[in-house]
Amino acid sequence: MTPFWFTENDLEEIQISYAVDRVLHESESDFQTIKVVESKAYGRMLILDGVAQTTDQDEFVYHEMMAHVPVSYHPNPQKVLIIGGGDGGIVRELLQHDCIQEITLCEIDGKVVDVCKEFFPHHVSGLSHPKVRVHIADGIAYVKELPVSSMDIILVDSSDPIGPGEGLFTAAFYRSVARALKPGGILVAQTESPWLPGAFLKGIADNIRAGFQTLRPYTGPVPTYQRGLWSWTLATNAPADQLVCHKERLEGIKTQYLTPALGQVILDIAPPFYLAKLT
Repeated sequence: MTPFWFTENDLEEIQISYAVDRVLHESESDFQTIKVVESKAYGRMLILDGVAQTTDQDEFVYHEMMAHVPVSYHPNPQKVLIIGGGDGGIVRELLQHDCIQEITLCEIDGKVVDVCKEFFPHHVSGLSHPKVRVHIADGIAYVKELPVSSMDIILVDSSDPIGPGEGLFTAAFYRSVARALKPGGILVAQTESPWLPGAFLKGIADNIRAGFQTLRPYTGPVPTYQRGLWSWTLATNAPADQLVCHKERLEGIKTQYLTPALGQVILDIAPPFYLAKLT
């Protein structure tokens, strides 16, 4: 079979192309276009509105960094809410922690969940676990309706701040998240590539600051995301000196990227060039 090329554009500055053997699925939901392709370099790839979201080969970096970092820094994580994350990868990783008693996944697009169940069985392997509840709903509205101080950790696994993901980057949303977290609670949000323009990245950080007093960005490599290096931001209303890594929570789990040693220092090693953009 002769491969063809899927090309993704990044801010009209960069194009990246992937050789594709075949298209496995293509459809329209109420929110976005959904495509699954078999790429030569990264295996199966989920593409939403023309942007690669997850692949078989490198998904573990993103999902480990989203799940295990906040769990290792929270003093007693029991109840976790994921906004977005319809591919199920974060749920899979969280289920390795016995301390977590309840995981709620709130995904706006049920068709993404259905497609991933068919084509990404490793990603979604935890969605049927008895600790997990899946809600197909608007995450912004869902967070607004949560009782005050009801969650230990909230993870915002959004797409880029356009289309369905746009509202998950606003100051109003982060204030709602802060309201729903218990004292000492932790937010982690994906916060795009450190190589993006400073004004854009500072805007995201400033919106998070609308709800949280302590922000700790961290980074890791996700090869299939534009510009290669990705960032997440851990935020809390606890003082920064109370963020202590419980290393033992990382020692008994299976990971491919995040190690206990890296977990202990991950909040202290964000690149200076990136941190300078946020101030």
